[in-house]
Amino acid sequence: MWRRNADDDVKLAWSETCVPGARVDAGALSRRLLPNPAQLFRLYEAGRLTRAQWQAAMAWHASQILEEVAEARRHPVGALIEDRLARRSAKRLARVHGEAELREVFEALAEVSDFPPAQRLWNAGHRDVPLRCFLRMRTEPVFRVLRFERNRETVTIIVEHGRAAKKEAMREEFLLVRDRWARLVVKARTRI
Repeated sequence: MWRRNADDDVKLAWSETCVPGARVDAGALSRRLLPNPAQLFRLYEAGRLTRAQWQAAMAWHASQILEEVAEARRHPVGALIEDRLARRSAKRLARVHGEAELREVFEALAEVSDFPPAQRLWNAGHRDVPLRCFLRMRTEPVFRVLRFERNRETVTIIVEHGRAAKKEAMREEFLLVRDRWARLVVKARTRI
């Protein structure tokens, strides 16, 4: 459960990993994986978060997005190159595998709690958000789809995420299967 400290600045602590009410700096927050906005909303709807806790967590997510926008404005050429690379990769993936299938897989990956790119994949089901927004080719933290195989009942995807250098990036393979409601869920996950 989220805790909000008495002072006005937003300090969050995850009660399972921190002492309740402990002060947590922004650097520690960015290193710890927080639930993505869709998960936060489900926690709020279930009554596990108060409105103030939910708003504080959502404010933190919004500040992360605003920091990215500011970074893109400081380095417009790098942002343009990154956008072009992501656009080309998304177009190729959508042409080969289909945009709807990719979005469904990204939605399933967003539900993995200890998967860092889940912070950006949470709204993959929204068709008004371009597919290229979920891919990051050179800007850290990167998220690249290396291999995508679809069978009748399973999907295997190999992704690379984390550091921009090829040898420092983490590669993971996910096996996704359909549950009884025909939704894709992650069944197995291995580091490569």
